[in-house]
Amino acid sequence: MVILREFKVGSFFLTLILIMFSGHTFMYGGQQMPDNIIDTTLTWINQARAQDGLEILVIDSKLNEAADKYSVQMIEHNILSDSDPDSGTPFERIQSSGLTDTNNLVIVAKAKTWDLLRKQLLSPENLSKILSPEMTHLGIGVKQDSTGDLWLTIHMVERSITFTQFTLSQLNTTPASRSITINGNTPYKKVRIILVPPEDSNPGLAVDRIIVPDSNDDFEITLTFGAANGTFDFEFYVQKDGVFKLKNLFTMDI
Repeated sequence: MVILREFKVGSFFLTLILIMFSGHTFMYGGQQMPDNIIDTTLTWINQARAQDGLEILVIDSKLNEAADKYSVQMIEHNILSDSDPDSGTPFERIQSSGLTDTNNLVIVAKAKTWDLLRKQLLSPENLSKILSPEMTHLGIGVKQDSTGDLWLTIHMVERSITFTQFTLSQLNTTPASRSITINGNTPYKKVRIILVPPEDSNPGLAVDRIIVPDSNDDFEITLTFGAANGTFDFEFYVQKDGVFKLKNLFTMDI
């Protein structure tokens, strides 16, 4: 099955690339430049997904930045791995870039040419990630080391909720009362929000609430902290197939 897919996707892609990039592929040391590899990788991934009847993935600038930085780190440590002692796990890297999507996949590869990178992407494990129907966004980073090897990082996430605004308010009462209003958008019909307060705060501040987005898929929720301060954990779940699944997770100092 994998061999058949490799032949079908691979041959179709090579024909497409010859049409789209002939005449303006920049070379370095007999190889494509990293920026060109990024475009080639994105095109190939989305062609493979389209051929499988899946939605194409949308480039996310923050995921691009995370992937780019991680390719640099792999070169610096000379280790091909999806985790790193400095930057942590893939989710920790995503969090560091300012994103909160918990459902994420990462692919790393190393080779001297695009054709050799593509063969690694066609491995059963990597191909299953590329063809994951839940993924919606991706970022791609490619760096070339001094020997000519290309280090590729692909970060993919499921963007179930898009947060549009966070508004922190404070009432000038005694004691002061603080709250946060969160606005977002989701295609799912129900969203469950769990707020976990600091351990030393009033347990009554904990929240477990279900909200229903409006007809435009927008939602708004206001959470009140009173006079409490500290680090609060926010968990956002969406109802999918009758079950609430964790999709976004972040902490905030109040």
